[in-house]
Amino acid sequence: MGKITSHIYMTNGLRGTGVLSTNIYLLLDTKLTIINTGYKGRVSQICRVVKKLGYSLSDVENIILTHYHIDHTGNLLKLRQLTGANVIAHTDDAPYIEGRLPHPCPKALRQFKFMKCFWSPDPIDVDVKVEDGDILPVLGGIKIIHTPGHTLGSISLYIPQEDALIIGDLVANTYKLSLPSGEFTVNISQEIRLIQKIADMEFNIVCFGHGLPLIKNASDRIEEFSVRLKKYHY
Repeated sequence: MGKITSHIYMTNGLRGTGVLSTNIYLLLDTKLTIINTGYKGRVSQICRVVKKLGYSLSDVENIILTHYHIDHTGNLLKLRQLTGANVIAHTDDAPYIEGRLPHPCPKALRQFKFMKCFWSPDPIDVDVKVEDGDILPVLGGIKIIHTPGHTLGSISLYIPQEDALIIGDLVANTYKLSLPSGEFTVNISQEIRLIQKIADMEFNIVCFGHGLPLIKNASDRIEEFSVRLKKYHY
């Protein structure tokens, strides 16, 4: 477990913060909010972190999903059962989370039959379906920024009180700033355009789904990355 600010904590998987692991974020307020849930098998770890932070499972009020991929939703059903928390996701990703649409299996994995089962998580209802510009009443207000490309309903979360942005898989920071895998991305051109939109914002901290957070002058680093993308992709 790592402290990012006095109100934002991060826990990662057994493989650290690399591409084969997924970061989970916890927002500390009067109640607790969990952002993403990681691959299946991490429920015990998440519960230990909740208790270590001084909360009980009944204090978990919200579970926010930046997008529907299994490495972010793998423990969602179990955590919802344990906590009774509200499940929050973008309207466009809700059908995949709820099981009304199948999760597209990446081409690279289709030859492995067992991966199809792994790639389809347990369906669960989304309690709160958000849109671009919505404000969630956590930490003085979290602004939803719709950042499609990786999935249709990918979102980023801007937390002005903490001068922080949580961007899911819009960008990764495993060894350096990079785009998400094309195999797992619906529209990479749209992804790049949305990175340029984010680059116009001002924030000191940025937190990724994969990789270590940037905790100083983060918007400048994203701007530099955006400039490089524009040079090589246009």
